[in-house]
Amino acid sequence: MIRVLLMAIATLFVLNSCKKSSKEIEGEVREMWLQNLQKEQVTGVSVLEVSLIQKSDSLYTGVLKTKEPEGTFLYNLEVTRAGDQVSYEVIGDGIPADG
Repeated sequence: MIRVLLMAIATLFVLNSCKKSSKEIEGEVREMWLQNLQKEQVTGVSVLEVSLIQKSDSLYTGVLKTKEPEGTFLYNLEVTRAGDQVSYEVIGDGIPADG
């Protein structure tokens, strides 16, 4: 019985230690956005902020704020986490947010 309890506690510890924090996922989204800009050979765009709210175990929503030659823009994001894999989708167009 003690062996089963110890195995359950160890499994729970391993599963919890693998879970990424919102801040880690925000950093991954920032890096993926910048890599996509580089792939598309887009210059003059920088990421100012990524802010996410966890909606469920695997779903986050939030905004990405950029500085572009035309001004500052906000992009609505939907981020999905499946295990260690993170993907994002931009919902709609960028919204001007100068200021």
